[in-house]
Amino acid sequence: MKTEQMKRIKLIGFFIVLLVATQSCVVSSLHPLYTDSDRVHLDELDGVWIENDEVRYEITTIVDTTDMADMLEKMESVSKLKHKVGSKLKVKYKDTNNVTVTKDSITGQFVVNGALDHKQIMHYLYPDTRKHYQIKTFFEKDTSIFDAVLSKLNGNYFLDVIPNDAFLEEKLAESPAIGMLLPTHMFFKIEVNEDQLVLNSIEPDDFKKLLKSNRVRVEYIERDDNVIITAPTEEIQKFLVKFADSELFNEKDKGILKRIK
Repeated sequence: MKTEQMKRIKLIGFFIVLLVATQSCVVSSLHPLYTDSDRVHLDELDGVWIENDEVRYEITTIVDTTDMADMLEKMESVSKLKHKVGSKLKVKYKDTNNVTVTKDSITGQFVVNGALDHKQIMHYLYPDTRKHYQIKTFFEKDTSIFDAVLSKLNGNYFLDVIPNDAFLEEKLAESPAIGMLLPTHMFFKIEVNEDQLVLNSIEPDDFKKLLKSNRVRVEYIERDDNVIITAPTEEIQKFLVKFADSELFNEKDKGILKRIK
Protein backbone atom coordinates (compact mmCIF):
# COMPACT_ATOMS: atom_id res chain seq x y z
CA MET A 1 0.00 0.00 0.00
CA LYS A 2 1.32 3.42 -0.91
CA THR A 3 1.95 5.98 1.77
CA GLU A 4 1.57 9.74 1.53
CA GLN A 5 5.36 9.93 1.46
CA MET A 6 5.53 7.58 -1.54
CA LYS A 7 2.92 9.67 -3.33
CA ARG A 8 5.02 12.74 -2.65
CA ILE A 9 8.13 11.05 -3.99
CA LYS A 10 6.28 9.89 -7.08
CA LEU A 11 5.27 13.39 -8.13
CA ILE A 12 7.62 15.82 -6.45
CA GLY A 13 10.57 13.43 -6.50
CA PHE A 14 10.40 13.05 -10.25
CA PHE A 15 9.51 16.54 -11.32
CA ILE A 16 11.59 18.52 -8.86
CA VAL A 17 14.24 16.81 -6.82
CA LEU A 18 15.53 14.50 -9.56
CA LEU A 19 16.25 15.14 -13.21
CA VAL A 20 15.61 11.78 -14.81
CA ALA A 21 12.95 9.17 -14.44
CA THR A 22 15.47 6.42 -13.73
CA GLN A 23 16.02 8.01 -10.34
CA SER A 24 12.35 8.10 -9.38
CA CYS A 25 10.13 5.58 -7.64
CA VAL A 26 8.04 4.78 -10.70
CA VAL A 27 8.44 2.57 -13.74
CA SER A 28 9.84 4.41 -16.77
CA SER A 29 10.66 3.51 -20.37
CA LEU A 30 13.67 3.70 -22.65
CA HIS A 31 11.42 4.38 -25.64
CA PRO A 32 8.49 6.80 -26.02
CA LEU A 33 5.01 5.38 -25.52
CA TYR A 34 3.44 7.32 -28.42
CA THR A 35 3.43 7.24 -32.21
CA ASP A 36 2.16 9.87 -34.64
CA SER A 37 -1.03 7.88 -35.21
CA ASP A 38 -2.11 7.98 -31.55
CA ARG A 39 -0.64 11.33 -30.61
CA VAL A 40 -3.27 13.87 -29.48
CA HIS A 41 -3.34 17.25 -27.82
CA LEU A 42 -5.75 18.67 -25.24
CA ASP A 43 -5.75 22.42 -24.72
CA GLU A 44 -7.38 21.76 -21.34
CA LEU A 45 -3.98 20.83 -19.92
CA ASP A 46 -2.62 24.33 -20.50
CA GLY A 47 -2.58 26.48 -17.39
CA VAL A 48 -1.18 26.67 -13.89
CA TRP A 49 -1.70 23.75 -11.52
CA ILE A 50 -0.76 23.19 -7.90
CA GLU A 51 -0.15 20.00 -5.93
CA ASN A 52 -0.48 19.83 -2.13
CA ASP A 53 -0.15 23.64 -1.97
CA GLU A 54 3.60 23.13 -2.43
CA VAL A 55 4.45 22.48 -6.06
CA ARG A 56 3.34 24.69 -8.95
CA TYR A 57 3.17 23.39 -12.49
CA GLU A 58 2.94 25.66 -15.52
CA ILE A 59 1.85 23.72 -18.60
CA THR A 60 2.15 25.41 -22.00
CA THR A 61 1.51 24.18 -25.53
CA ILE A 62 4.56 24.38 -27.78
CA VAL A 63 4.16 24.24 -31.57
CA ASP A 64 6.97 22.85 -33.71
CA THR A 65 7.67 25.43 -36.42
CA THR A 66 10.88 23.91 -37.79
CA ASP A 67 9.30 23.25 -41.21
CA MET A 68 7.94 26.72 -41.87
CA ALA A 69 7.81 26.30 -45.67
CA ASP A 70 5.13 23.61 -45.39
CA MET A 71 3.16 25.67 -42.88
CA LEU A 72 3.31 28.83 -45.02
CA GLU A 73 2.03 26.86 -48.00
CA LYS A 74 -0.91 25.64 -45.93
CA MET A 75 -1.62 29.18 -44.73
CA GLU A 76 -1.62 30.40 -48.33
CA SER A 77 -4.14 27.74 -49.38
CA VAL A 78 -6.44 28.71 -46.50
CA SER A 79 -6.18 32.43 -47.16
CA LYS A 80 -7.33 31.96 -50.75
CA LEU A 81 -10.63 30.41 -49.71
CA LYS A 82 -12.96 33.41 -49.93
CA HIS A 83 -16.74 33.31 -49.67
CA LYS A 84 -19.82 34.88 -48.13
CA VAL A 85 -22.16 32.78 -46.03
CA GLY A 86 -25.67 32.76 -47.51
CA SER A 87 -24.58 33.86 -50.97
CA LYS A 88 -23.17 32.14 -54.01
CA LEU A 89 -19.74 30.80 -53.29
CA LYS A 90 -16.85 32.43 -55.12
CA VAL A 91 -13.58 30.67 -54.62
CA LYS A 92 -9.95 31.47 -55.24
CA TYR A 93 -7.81 28.61 -54.13
CA LYS A 94 -4.54 26.78 -54.39
CA ASP A 95 -5.05 23.16 -55.40
CA THR A 96 -4.57 20.78 -52.50
CA ASN A 97 -5.48 17.18 -51.75
CA ASN A 98 -7.55 18.33 -48.79
CA VAL A 99 -9.97 20.54 -50.74
CA THR A 100 -12.45 19.68 -53.51
CA VAL A 101 -13.79 22.58 -55.59
CA THR A 102 -16.60 22.52 -58.16
CA LYS A 103 -18.39 25.31 -60.00
CA ASP A 104 -20.54 26.33 -57.05
CA SER A 105 -19.37 24.36 -54.01
CA ILE A 106 -16.34 23.65 -51.95
CA THR A 107 -15.70 20.84 -49.50
CA GLY A 108 -12.72 20.10 -47.33
CA GLN A 109 -11.57 19.24 -43.88
CA PHE A 110 -11.72 22.85 -42.70
CA VAL A 111 -15.04 23.85 -44.28
CA VAL A 112 -18.16 23.29 -42.17
CA ASN A 113 -21.71 24.18 -43.35
CA GLY A 114 -20.35 26.62 -45.88
CA ALA A 115 -18.36 28.53 -43.28
CA LEU A 116 -14.70 28.38 -42.43
CA ASP A 117 -14.33 26.81 -38.99
CA HIS A 118 -11.52 28.41 -36.98
CA LYS A 119 -10.74 25.34 -34.87
CA GLN A 120 -10.47 23.10 -37.91
CA ILE A 121 -8.29 25.63 -39.70
CA MET A 122 -5.93 25.75 -36.72
CA HIS A 123 -5.82 21.96 -36.56
CA TYR A 124 -5.05 21.89 -40.30
CA LEU A 125 -2.20 24.38 -39.88
CA TYR A 126 -0.97 22.97 -36.59
CA PRO A 127 -1.79 19.24 -36.34
CA ASP A 128 -1.35 17.41 -33.04
CA THR A 129 1.89 15.87 -34.28
CA ARG A 130 3.41 19.36 -34.24
CA LYS A 131 2.38 20.06 -30.66
CA HIS A 132 3.78 19.08 -27.31
CA TYR A 133 3.64 20.45 -23.78
CA GLN A 134 6.33 22.24 -21.85
CA ILE A 135 5.99 21.66 -18.12
CA LYS A 136 7.73 24.06 -15.75
CA THR A 137 7.75 23.01 -12.13
CA PHE A 138 8.40 25.27 -9.17
CA PHE A 139 9.17 23.89 -5.73
CA GLU A 140 10.68 26.15 -3.07
CA LYS A 141 13.66 27.72 -4.91
CA ASP A 142 13.97 25.02 -7.57
CA THR A 143 12.70 25.24 -11.15
CA SER A 144 12.69 22.33 -13.58
CA ILE A 145 11.56 22.05 -17.21
CA PHE A 146 10.16 18.99 -18.95
CA ASP A 147 8.66 18.16 -22.34
CA ALA A 148 5.54 16.03 -22.58
CA VAL A 149 3.50 14.38 -25.33
CA LEU A 150 -0.06 13.13 -24.93
CA SER A 151 -1.38 9.98 -26.57
CA LYS A 152 -4.78 8.31 -26.57
CA LEU A 153 -4.74 4.53 -26.33
CA ASN A 154 -8.02 2.63 -26.37
CA GLY A 155 -9.88 5.62 -24.94
CA ASN A 156 -7.33 6.38 -22.20
CA TYR A 157 -4.95 9.34 -22.10
CA PHE A 158 -1.28 8.81 -21.30
CA LEU A 159 1.28 11.57 -20.82
CA ASP A 160 4.89 10.83 -21.79
CA VAL A 161 7.29 13.10 -19.89
CA ILE A 162 11.04 13.56 -20.35
CA PRO A 163 13.51 16.28 -19.24
CA ASN A 164 13.75 19.24 -21.61
CA ASP A 165 16.96 19.07 -23.68
CA ALA A 166 18.05 22.66 -23.05
CA PHE A 167 17.31 22.36 -19.34
CA LEU A 168 19.25 19.09 -19.15
CA GLU A 169 22.25 20.65 -20.93
CA GLU A 170 22.20 23.51 -18.43
CA LYS A 171 22.22 21.05 -15.54
CA LEU A 172 25.01 19.06 -17.19
CA ALA A 173 27.13 22.21 -17.33
CA GLU A 174 26.56 22.71 -13.62
CA SER A 175 27.16 19.08 -12.71
CA PRO A 176 28.82 16.82 -15.34
CA ALA A 177 28.05 13.76 -13.22
CA ILE A 178 24.41 14.04 -14.33
CA GLY A 179 25.61 12.90 -17.75
CA MET A 180 26.11 9.41 -16.30
CA LEU A 181 22.37 9.11 -15.74
CA LEU A 182 20.05 7.86 -18.45
CA PRO A 183 17.10 10.16 -19.24
CA THR A 184 14.06 7.97 -19.76
CA HIS A 185 10.40 8.43 -20.53
CA MET A 186 8.11 8.65 -17.55
CA PHE A 187 4.45 8.01 -18.25
CA PHE A 188 1.23 8.89 -16.48
CA LYS A 189 -2.32 7.83 -17.12
CA ILE A 190 -4.22 11.11 -16.81
CA GLU A 191 -7.79 12.31 -16.41
CA VAL A 192 -8.95 15.91 -16.65
CA ASN A 193 -11.95 16.54 -14.39
CA GLU A 194 -12.93 20.21 -14.67
CA ASP A 195 -10.27 21.94 -12.57
CA GLN A 196 -8.48 18.77 -11.49
CA LEU A 197 -5.73 16.85 -13.26
CA VAL A 198 -5.49 13.28 -12.01
CA LEU A 199 -2.23 11.38 -12.54
CA ASN A 200 -1.41 7.73 -12.05
CA SER A 201 1.85 5.93 -12.71
CA ILE A 202 3.27 2.47 -12.01
CA GLU A 203 5.46 1.65 -9.06
CA PRO A 204 8.29 -0.90 -9.46
CA ASP A 205 6.88 -3.23 -6.78
CA ASP A 206 3.51 -3.42 -8.51
CA PHE A 207 5.21 -4.08 -11.84
CA LYS A 208 7.33 -6.89 -10.38
CA LYS A 209 4.23 -8.52 -8.88
CA LEU A 210 2.73 -8.68 -12.36
CA LEU A 211 5.86 -10.32 -13.69
CA LYS A 212 5.90 -12.94 -10.94
CA SER A 213 2.27 -13.79 -11.58
CA ASN A 214 3.04 -14.21 -15.30
CA ARG A 215 0.31 -11.70 -16.13
CA VAL A 216 2.66 -9.68 -18.29
CA ARG A 217 5.75 -10.27 -20.37
CA VAL A 218 7.60 -7.16 -21.39
CA GLU A 219 11.32 -6.53 -21.67
CA TYR A 220 12.86 -4.44 -18.91
CA ILE A 221 16.01 -3.87 -16.90
CA GLU A 222 16.54 -3.01 -13.26
CA ARG A 223 18.82 -0.19 -12.21
CA ASP A 224 19.34 -0.12 -8.47
CA ASP A 225 15.72 -0.50 -7.32
CA ASN A 226 14.22 1.14 -10.38
CA VAL A 227 12.55 -0.52 -13.36
CA ILE A 228 13.13 0.67 -16.94
CA ILE A 229 11.03 -0.91 -19.68
CA THR A 230 13.22 -1.58 -22.74
CA ALA A 231 10.51 -3.01 -25.00
CA PRO A 232 9.65 -1.09 -28.21
CA THR A 233 6.82 1.41 -28.31
CA GLU A 234 4.31 -1.07 -29.76
CA GLU A 235 4.83 -3.49 -26.87
CA ILE A 236 4.61 -0.69 -24.30
CA GLN A 237 1.26 0.37 -25.73
CA LYS A 238 -0.13 -3.17 -25.57
CA PHE A 239 0.93 -3.35 -21.93
CA LEU A 240 -0.68 0.01 -21.09
CA VAL A 241 -3.94 -0.81 -22.86
CA LYS A 242 -4.18 -4.17 -21.10
CA PHE A 243 -3.80 -2.71 -17.61
CA ALA A 244 -5.21 0.81 -18.07
CA ASP A 245 -8.38 0.01 -16.14
CA SER A 246 -6.77 -2.22 -13.53
CA GLU A 247 -5.66 -1.30 -10.01
CA LEU A 248 -2.22 -0.67 -11.47
CA PHE A 249 -3.39 2.73 -12.72
CA ASN A 250 -6.21 3.37 -10.27
CA GLU A 251 -4.68 3.73 -6.81
CA LYS A 252 -6.70 5.53 -4.15
CA ASP A 253 -3.88 7.96 -3.39
CA LYS A 254 -3.31 8.99 -6.99
CA GLY A 255 -1.77 12.37 -7.62
CA ILE A 256 -4.24 15.22 -7.99
CA LEU A 257 -3.28 18.65 -9.30
CA LYS A 258 -5.69 21.56 -8.90
CA ARG A 259 -6.00 24.32 -11.46
CA ILE A 260 -5.35 27.81 -10.14
CA LYS A 261 -5.21 29.61 -13.49
